[in-house]
Amino acid sequence: MSLQFNRIVVGYDDTDGSKNALNLAIRLVKENPDAQLLVAQVFEEKIENIPVSNEKVVEPVRTNGYLLEGIQIPPLPVYHDESNTVTHAKVTHSVDKAFYNAREAIEPYNINAKYDVLEGSPADSICDYAAVEEADLVIVGNSGKGGIKRMFLGSTSAKIAQNAPCPVLIAKDKENPKIP
Repeated sequence: MSLQFNRIVVGYDDTDGSKNALNLAIRLVKENPDAQLLVAQVFEEKIENIPVSNEKVVEPVRTNGYLLEGIQIPPLPVYHDESNTVTHAKVTHSVDKAFYNAREAIEPYNINAKYDVLEGSPADSICDYAAVEEADLVIVGNSGKGGIKRMFLGSTSAKIAQNAPCPVLIAKDKENPKIP
C-alpha cells in the first residue's frame, strides 16, 4: 500500500528538530513530485538591545567644591551618563533567517514550496493552518524538552499530534536519541 501525501505542512522554526522535520518532508516530496510542501513558522521574534562596547567612561572622582592645589573645582556628578551608550539590536528567532535556511535546504531539489508566517501559540496555529490548507500530513520536529519542562509546559509536537486534522509525523534525530 502506497500512501500519497499531496499537501504536507512542516512546522519550521530553524531548530534542530524542525530541520529533521524539513529533511523528512523533502524525502517524502521527492517520492511524490506532485506534492506541495507548506513551510509554516509561528512568529516568535524577539529583539534585544545590547551594548556594542562594554567600555564605560569612568570619570575621575573630584572633590566637590574644595580647593585642590589652589584651584577651586566645581561640583561634578560621579555617575556615567547611560544615554551616550551605543546599542545594537539583536534579533532572535528571526522569521527571515529561518525561511532563508529552509529555502537553502529545499532549493536544490526543485520542490514546490510555500512559506507562511503564523501567529499565536505554535500548536494551535499549526493545527489551524493544516485545517485551512487541507493538509494530508503535518510533520514537526521533536522539541527536545524532557523531564520537568515537558511535564509542566507540555510538548508542542504532542499537542499538534492530539489536535491536528490529519496524520502527524514527529521527526526525531536518529543519531542523537534522547534518553528519557
